[in-house]
Amino acid sequence: MSKTLGGSIPQVVQNGEGQGYKRLFYSLREQALILDKTFAPGYGVLEAGTVCCVNSSAAGNTGKVYPFVPAYGSQVAALNTDAAIGVAPMVANSSSGHVYVSVDNSYKFIVGDQIYFENTAGDGLVDCGVITAIDRTTNPIYADIACGAFTATNGTVAKHAYIYVVSGATPYSVAKYILDKDIDTGTGEDAVGALGSVVVSNAIFYSTGLVNATAVALTSLGASTDGRFTILK
Repeated sequence: MSKTLGGSIPQVVQNGEGQGYKRLFYSLREQALILDKTFAPGYGVLEAGTVCCVNSSAAGNTGKVYPFVPAYGSQVAALNTDAAIGVAPMVANSSSGHVYVSVDNSYKFIVGDQIYFENTAGDGLVDCGVITAIDRTTNPIYADIACGAFTATNGTVAKHAYIYVVSGATPYSVAKYILDKDIDTGTGEDAVGALGSVVVSNAIFYSTGLVNATAVALTSLGASTDGRFTILK
């Protein structure tokens, strides 16, 4: 049975019958440094152990937490990996100054967010600039996100192009926290985000309990791993 989640602020996550929660902490949770954070809307259910970053746009959802997005390359084989939780795939070929994502995925963004483009062909990161408008009504199939700095090059469905929010310097997605418990940020027009808690330091995790914990993410977190355990100092 799948999890039953409220998708509201505040919220209580109630698991259905099944295997229950996966093991995340090897050390005592009470010894970890844990902070309460506000999560950006539109990312659906995020599992405990998800590596997270913070929106560093000058405006928009500034300061809100969302899933870490690994840079495309040797660490990310395709969009159907865990990396997809933090991105919005394009559903139509881009045009200069415009990218097109599903209406539901468009609610991951608001005007003022600074976004970046990438594709699974490995053509490299592109700064799309700041979102100036989001049109969800003109076309019934997709939302039109206007971002003046983007050019149409390589922004195609065939190359599995996608966009995500900036959270720091190159590669623009910088891991900062590890999600402490399952939360539901909501999806589509009813998404409101969520209040959750994140681990900052002083914890030992089961490595298999982490999501998107790439080598780059672990370096940003100041963590180390021996394969079975991941230590966050």
